[in-house]
Amino acid sequence: MECHVGTQCQVGIGCQYGTLCQVSELVNRRTERRRAEIVDVAIQLFAVRGFDETSMSDVAEAAGVSRRTLYRYFETKDDLVFEAPRIWLAVLNGVIDDRKPGESTRDLCRRALLQVADYILETHDTVLAGAAVVATSPSLSARHGRSDAEWSNRYLQLFMADVGDAPGGVLTATTAALALVAAQNALIFVWAAGWPDTDLKSMTVAMLDQVDCLWPEQCR
Repeated sequence: MECHVGTQCQVGIGCQYGTLCQVSELVNRRTERRRAEIVDVAIQLFAVRGFDETSMSDVAEAAGVSRRTLYRYFETKDDLVFEAPRIWLAVLNGVIDDRKPGESTRDLCRRALLQVADYILETHDTVLAGAAVVATSPSLSARHGRSDAEWSNRYLQLFMADVGDAPGGVLTATTAALALVAAQNALIFVWAAGWPDTDLKSMTVAMLDQVDCLWPEQCR
């Protein structure tokens, strides 16, 4: 088995890169933890001062890092707000990479999105505050669109691998991908608006059931 430096070592003791892979994984965990700490500070600043009124210098000062360090982690203020969807997509991709033998794309995505829901609940304070920032900051609409496009493209790539050259397949796969992203956005909006009286896990199942009829037949 080949071991790729920079990813978690899956070979074990016999891998000549095992130690290096373990060190790299440790560094990755520290980086993600530091990113999360900075995002928590930034979101709270945006919520109190306003997104447009808060500068990257303000974030760096509040987070106790230099501007240079901040920009090493995040290129723009927008990236701070949309860190959560980036991680959610990474969770989705992680489940896809660990696909079970014989698992349909439909079942794979359902399983992945339930894991995303688990992650959201673990970080609900930051997610809720971030959702409020997005809702009250029109300047973030373009960045929100790019985030949606990343999710849509990932779904489309996954669906097209099943659909192939089937007649009408591109339209069916595209419709399903866009509908799933729109449903996810609606889910987060309704869940956040009703928190803490809403159950994200059951709402995720309900959302997936509602869009189930749109799945390409080849993905079932």
